[in-house]
Amino acid sequence: ANVGCTMRCFVWWVTAVALFCLSPRLPNVGAVQVVQRPIDAPAEAPRFANGKDVFGRDARCRTCHALLNTLNPRLVPALLKIKAAEARRVGGGGADSRAVKYGVYEETIETYVQSACTTQDLWHSKETRKQCEAIMELHEDELSAAYTRWVRKGAPEREDQGWSWNWEVCRKATRSCSEALAMHVLSEFDDDGSGASERKYRSEPVPPAGTVNGDGLLKVVAGSFHDVCVADPSVDVLVYVSFPNQHQGTFHEFAVPALLAVKKLFENSGNAFEIAAVDAEHNDVPPPYGTPGTSLPTLCLYPAMNKGWPRYISETNDGKLTVRDVLFFIMNTGSAGLSATAKALLAATPADVLDHKPWEKDEL
Repeated sequence: ANVGCTMRCFVWWVTAVALFCLSPRLPNVGAVQVVQRPIDAPAEAPRFANGKDVFGRDARCRTCHALLNTLNPRLVPALLKIKAAEARRVGGGGADSRAVKYGVYEETIETYVQSACTTQDLWHSKETRKQCEAIMELHEDELSAAYTRWVRKGAPEREDQGWSWNWEVCRKATRSCSEALAMHVLSEFDDDGSGASERKYRSEPVPPAGTVNGDGLLKVVAGSFHDVCVADPSVDVLVYVSFPNQHQGTFHEFAVPALLAVKKLFENSGNAFEIAAVDAEHNDVPPPYGTPGTSLPTLCLYPAMNKGWPRYISETNDGKLTVRDVLFFIMNTGSAGLSATAKALLAATPADVLDHKPWEKDEL
């Protein structure tokens, strides 16, 4: 009887181990809420020997489509919001409803168009950035005029309502695409072989508002990125896109002390200013605010009253950033009030604090 029991127990144990080993692993939902993009999805669309993609688009045409795909999700809602406010004003009665107001859309269009090439998914691709800058240099006014025409046409929200973004911008305004390519609606170019159309974005669970991460910085995840960093136009937000365990951890180790020191300097400044950190090892910030799959730590400032124009630091020096470096970046990219405070802090803070380099100890 004991032998039979032993054999049955052994068989049960082997079966349990086999089932455990062969069962598919479920994602750790406590750490990641959204499924990661397919690991076999290529990083970018395939290119042929002539530089064209599967649709026959050259670099300029691809860039124009990428420009629209990053500009429209930000600019179109802003213009629709102005349109709704104007409709309420005109329908409200009184003298104000009869007043003719000029330029209500133009300032917003100009702000977003001028910053179009600086969004992360355009800026960090050298070819795309170069093509985008060339388009803007030659056709910035025509691009702005296309959005003005769209508003005057009634701001149609679907391309089957008599408006084609591809034709109006990539053919008529910028001459970036051939007539044959520009006759198609923009959505037809979504599946370019890169796997982007199937890609899903990872996000850690959204923490309660004001949650601080283990390093002492405001915690932001992909699911809360817009609400924390973009939605409030009155707050300057400096975002640290971090990879705590990559690059031997040195970038993170060097950058965090400077950010914490700057945070402390601003504590009693009276500025509406936050320093937030997103762990890019567990979060893919979806376009137009980020580029999932990137592996480069960076700093980006979303300035108050100009959230459509995020500014990226041009040189991270592998994380070896001093307090002076961070303040100088804030002074040159933040809103007027934040910039003035950063300038004052640069003048008033002792040099040993501004230029402290903790990594030099490690290099001795």
